[in-house]
Formats: sequence, C-alpha cells, structure tokens
Amino acid sequence: MVFRIPGKDKYVPPNIIALFHRLGKLERLSHEQGESFKEYETIRKTCSDIAIEMPAGLGKTLVGGLIGEFNRLTQNWRIVYACANKQLAAQTHALLQSYGVQSVLLVGQKESFQVHDFNRYQRAAAVAVTVYSHIFNISPAFSDAHQIIFDDAHAAEYAISDFWSLTIKKEKHPEIFTALFETLGDAIASHVQDRVLHGMFDPLHDGVDIIPLALWIEKKDEIRSLLSSKVDGTDLYFSWSRIVNHLHACQIYISHDTFTIRPILPPNLKRQTAAFASSRERIYMSATVGDAGELERIFGVAHIHRISKFSVDANKISGRRLILFPEDHFSKDQLWEVLAETIRMQSRALILCPSYPVLQHVLNKLKEHIPDYSVFLSKDIEESMEPFVSSQKGVLLLAGRYEGIDLKDDQCRLQIIYELPVAIGTSEQFLQARLRVKELLRTMLATRILQGLGRCTRGHKDYASVLFVGKRVGEYMYKDEFLGMLPAEVDAEISFGFEQIEQIRDLSTWKQALQIFFDQGEEWSEIEGHIQTLTDEKNKARIREVIFNESLRLSAADELSYLYSIWEGEFEKAHQSADQVLKHFGRQETLKGYRAWWNYLIASVGVLQGEKEKAREYHQKAVNAADYKLWLDKRVFNERQIGEDENFPELVEYQLNTMLAVLESYGDRSNRFDKHWATMVDGLSSPIAETYEPALCTLGQFLGFESDRPKGKGTPDGVWLSLSCGIVFEAKTNVEKPEGAISLDDIRQTGYHENYVRKNYPVSDSITITTVMICPKQYVEKYAEHTTEGIFLLEPKFILELANVLEPCLRVALQKLKYAGYEDARSTLGQLIIEHSLTIQTIVENMQQVELVDVVK
Repeated sequence: MVFRIPGKDKYVPPNIIALFHRLGKLERLSHEQGESFKEYETIRKTCSDIAIEMPAGLGKTLVGGLIGEFNRLTQNWRIVYACANKQLAAQTHALLQSYGVQSVLLVGQKESFQVHDFNRYQRAAAVAVTVYSHIFNISPAFSDAHQIIFDDAHAAEYAISDFWSLTIKKEKHPEIFTALFETLGDAIASHVQDRVLHGMFDPLHDGVDIIPLALWIEKKDEIRSLLSSKVDGTDLYFSWSRIVNHLHACQIYISHDTFTIRPILPPNLKRQTAAFASSRERIYMSATVGDAGELERIFGVAHIHRISKFSVDANKISGRRLILFPEDHFSKDQLWEVLAETIRMQSRALILCPSYPVLQHVLNKLKEHIPDYSVFLSKDIEESMEPFVSSQKGVLLLAGRYEGIDLKDDQCRLQIIYELPVAIGTSEQFLQARLRVKELLRTMLATRILQGLGRCTRGHKDYASVLFVGKRVGEYMYKDEFLGMLPAEVDAEISFGFEQIEQIRDLSTWKQALQIFFDQGEEWSEIEGHIQTLTDEKNKARIREVIFNESLRLSAADELSYLYSIWEGEFEKAHQSADQVLKHFGRQETLKGYRAWWNYLIASVGVLQGEKEKAREYHQKAVNAADYKLWLDKRVFNERQIGEDENFPELVEYQLNTMLAVLESYGDRSNRFDKHWATMVDGLSSPIAETYEPALCTLGQFLGFESDRPKGKGTPDGVWLSLSCGIVFEAKTNVEKPEGAISLDDIRQTGYHENYVRKNYPVSDSITITTVMICPKQYVEKYAEHTTEGIFLLEPKFILELANVLEPCLRVALQKLKYAGYEDARSTLGQLIIEHSLTIQTIVENMQQVELVDVVK
C-alpha cells in the first residue's frame, strides 16, 4: 500500500526500560541506569528540572538519549540534546543512532541546517542533537523545544557565562574600553585607575576588582547611552542588548585590561533565553552533579532534583591515574624542561587550562621547548578529534574544558592540569581574590577536578598519568579537608603521588617512574595493589563528612530569588531574599567572604531604593565580614566607622594578602615550606650569583613584594615591587677582596637600574624606586664619587638577617593558617611584621640607611 495509516504501527513504550529492550541494541542496562529511569518516571510530573549523575564510561549518553526518545514517542515532544561543541554533538549523534534512537545532527549556522532534518525535529520524528550556543542565543534555533537534555551539564557554564556577560577588552576594543573608563571616571578607585593606566601589577595576582554600584549608578544613563552608541555593529552588540535595560541588576568588574558587566547569576528563566525558559523539562546529565547548589547557580534555576544511584564513596571516574606534582620535585627553572621531557615520552598529551591567558602562556612555552610537537587548539577539534588522536607528536591544549573530552586507551596517556580551575570567569575571580569565598569555590573546584581527571581514563582498565601544575595547587590539593571532598580512590592516588616527592629527585628517576606506570608491567602491579589497599583504608578510616555545605545548597534558591527580583526592579523582595541567604550562612567562619558579598548586595538594594542609611549600614557589614578590608571602596560609607583594630594601613594590607597567598600555596605540607626555605637560605649564604639571585627573588616573594629576577646582560639582579614603591638590586657578592673599593664599572651599572625598571616594568611615575647595591666592599674611591648619587649600600649579611627575622613570623602564620584560619593568620602576621620592622615601608627605610656617597674615601 502506498499510503500509511497514522498510528497503526506506532509503538508507544509503557516505560523507558521497556523501550530499551524494544530497541534491542545493547544486552542490558546497568543497575544504576535502570534505577535512574525508575526515579525519573516517578518524579517527573512534579519536577521540571532534573539532574542525573552517570560517571564517565557508564552510559551517560544512553540514559539521556532513552529519556528523550521515550518522551518523543509517548508525548510527541520535540526533544533537543545539547552538547558543548560540534565534535561532541557528532559523537553523541552517532551513539544515539547506534542505540536505536532516532536523531538528527543540527550544528553550524541555523540557516545551513538541512531542511529535511530540521523538519523531522519539528514534527517530533527525531531528537535534535546540537550545541549549547543554539540554546543560549539571542535568536535560538530551538525556542519550541519541549525538553532539553544537556550532555555534560557543567560544561555549559562557560557558554552561559559568556551569554550574560558584556566583556570589553582593551586590546580588542580600545576605543570602547577607554570611553567607558573615562565615563566611569572617579567611580573607579585611584589604585585601580593606576593599574589600568600604567599596567600596574596586582599584589593579589588575580587582578579583578568591583566598582561599587553606589559609585556608578548615578551615571547609568551616561553608561547606557555611551555603550549603546559604541557597540552597534560590533561583536559586543548582542551581549549588551541582553542587559541594557537591566543595568541596575548588574555589577561592573574591572581588571587592568578588561571591563565585565553582568548579573551576579544568569537569569535564564527570562525572555532573553527563550529556548531554555520556555521548555517544559530540562535534564542535566553529568558525571558529577555536585550538591552545594552548583547546577542551580550555573543555570539560574532555583530547584533541580538530583538523581544519583551511586554511593557517596563510589569512585566517580573510571580507570587508574598516576598523579604527580612536578613542582614538588623540581625547581621553577627546571619545570618546563621536565614537562617537555615528559611530553616526549608519549605521542600525545592533553593540557587543560582554566583561561585563555594561561593557555597563551603554555602555548608560548610549548613552542619554545618542544617545537617539533604540533599543538591542537579547540578550533582544530571542533568537527572531530581525529586530527589529534592520529598525530604522532601532538599536544591538545584547551581552556575551560573539564568535561566533554573523551580520549580513551592509547588515544592519550598523559594529561597536565596547568593551573587549577578555582575561579572561572571574572565574577568568580573577584570572589576568589578579593573576598576569598573558598567554601563555595572549593566545591566547584572539586567537581571540575573530578571532571578533568576523567578525560583520559574512559573505562575501568584505562590508565593515564596526570600532572598538576600551578600556584594554587598547594592551597587546595595539599589540604586534607579538600581531599576529603574527593572519592577515596582519587584521594589515594593523590596521596601516593605525595609519597613519591622524596623518592623521585631528578629527571632520570622521574622518567623511570613514569615509564613503569606506562608499561603497566609487574613493577606496577605491586603499586596497584598498594593504591587499592590505601583506597580501602581511606574508606574505612574516613569519618565521611557531608561533602557539601548544607548552607550553600539551601541558599541557592534564595540567591536566585534575589536575582529575579532585582532584575524586575522588585527591590524590597530582593532585600528579603538576600536576608534569607544570610540566615542560611549564620556566623559560619568558612562563609564569611560570601557573607560579605551578600551584605554588599543588600547595600546595593539600599542604594537603588535611595535609602542611604541602609546602604551605609550594609556596606559597613560587608567590609567587617571580609578578611581583605580593601576590597570595597571606602567612599561608599563613612570611613571613620571602620575600627582601627580591624584595619592595618593600606600598604600593609596589600603586603599581608600577598604574603598569605604565598604561604597558602604550601597547604598543610610544612615540609614543602621547609625545603623551599632551606634552599633560599643556602642561596643567600652563597656568594655565587647563580644561587644568590634566585634566593633574593624568593625572599622578596615571602616578604610580600612582586619579585623578579630579570634575565639578560646588564640587567638588575633583583626587582622587588609593591603598591607605591620598589627596590632594584645589584648583587656583587662574589668578590675576591672584600676589603677593596667598589669599582667604578659596578657603580655605573647599578646606576642604570632604575631606568631599566621604569622601562621594562608597568610602574607609574609616582612609584619611588630605591636602588640598592649588595656588596661586602664598604667604600668608594674619590674619583668615582660623581656616579654614586641615588644608590644605597647593603652588606650581604643584611639580607640574610632579614630572612632570619622573617622565618619565625612565617612559621607562626603557617600554623595559624592550618589550625586557626585565615583571619587569625592575617591578624597575627600583621602584628608580627610591624613589631619586627618587616613592613614594606620599614624595609625600604632600613635599606636607605647607607648611601654610597657617604662611603667615599
């Protein structure tokens, strides 16, 4: 018969498991898959947002695909299966078809979609497999979807963050950046203006500040008019169009080269995200769903039901990893030589970075150290992973991708996580650097690390070595409370890596250890047994804490209530929701940074309501709650209200935060500090330049300076910079006759160093630079007097004594960090550096005691 009678042969499955058996493409479902389907069918009538946990290698795509196919067949729903990129969409499409799910691949420009395929989606004849950008789009291709299934849901945070952020970079849009900078004017704090104008370094390393709403809101019409006229016809237009009418609900962040304007969380349930907001049901698939409200904050949804059929102690990632920390085995100067040699041991390596600036740094290093290896970037694998996996000398270098990379078996055995993904995006960087919102960020970090660790181990028998590199590794991964958030098996793998630090001391033993792992022979079998035993011990001994902060989980809904209220201009309701957020936090010490943030947001509501007393009160609470007292511009309240006992002078505050950032990098491992400190003291005790100069640089870092050792002929031997002053050194420590006179050539060379600093470092004209010569010789002959102006003289023992005075102060601070917390450490260290004349101002003054001109004979 030519015609088909509708419905005659249509199969309508009674449940998802029955559909699986009907399709008949796989032998069986796992217990966890089956139980997940049952719970989904039970709760779906009352829940529109559902997260399903399915670890890597355990059939996540099958679960999502069968749910979509079931709804397509039983309810005639239009189903969208969204992936992070085209390559993953193509992979998912192929998998769904192999399972018997009817699907079409719709990627690229929507105008280029195959009409036949798009029509199949529209009449619910097939599941549409696409990318996130077709969901989070000003003109989405799938605004009529009944159900959206997010594959690797956490990977969507980057697309969502970009969607709601207007990011203006000085390099890319210099005219717009400068115009906005000038329009904001004195709303920007003076020290932040200096950093923008002069490229000043940031003593907290992650240079993101907030411009308080109270200081710019009266200029909102000017800002709106300026940006509306400037962004037209640029790639910023669509980002601006989403927030232009809701500027009051946004915050403005600034770094030395970037403005970011965005709401505190994504209001995805508003009309700007039509595809997402109008869908009846949203499914979030993930290997690790997390349970501190991360998904709710990522997607802007107050309540997401979680389905996880895995025990709390279950390993959420497959396979075996050899986890090592190269910076514990080798010096900074050796690091890239070691990484290059390690990469050469394998045909392919994966390197994951948290941001594009870090990626660019790594890319430059790869070109320098292993130029014969091809580097593959995100654009090179957008369509397929084949170019990388078929290479014989290849490095896949990615930024912000901790999910959605599947490299199984011999496709990749080596992975480097270069800098931890503690803070993704401008707002998280601000919360990390200025408010130290660690409790929230570490739960997100634990999730990202687990996701990242599963990229090269896709099955139970798979294996890969993973190297962790970066300044925040010690701050998190060396601490027991963070390791306790990870599955016991991953904790055991990390602990085994720690155990090798004293055993592996040179490149030869490093490569030998890695080769034993890569060979997976008898030598590794014994180690495998040890790791399994260690895993069992950790499971038994661990008094398993709840691995999420209940307060953060409960507060997510109220945070989003605040967001949507302020978005619509319902200020009183926004204040009420923010009050509820603060009630969830109580007086918990670990949440004080986040408490400071929410007090600031209430103060912003007060500003919008014109209630000056409310604004002043909550601005004050915001400062009092934070460890770092300078995060909020003092002009938003009466400065005299801040108690002197709560504040150190501004320069000391900067110094303390820089010093404590260095100390935190050691985590709970004081032996690592001991090793680094001993190396530094040995260097300062040596007259040899190759050891003295690196030690001088290290001492500067411990003292809270931005410290550097320039390379090249005729350069200074050390540069220490701070907020308003700097020191440049010429070290003449290796002299044969200390009783002799300082040579004319040495003095002349030293005299050029201030100009070198001003030319090669981003310092403002207002910064004073002190030029210091470190030399055991103690006089200058008369004929050289005319070259001595502006140079100060120090004996080498002065620097060594400075280190000796500093050491006990740092050790006390380390103990405070470990046992009492950051605030106690800050307070104690601040008092100690003042008492022992170790503040930057006092150090500079003490180095200026002997001018070279005063020792002319």
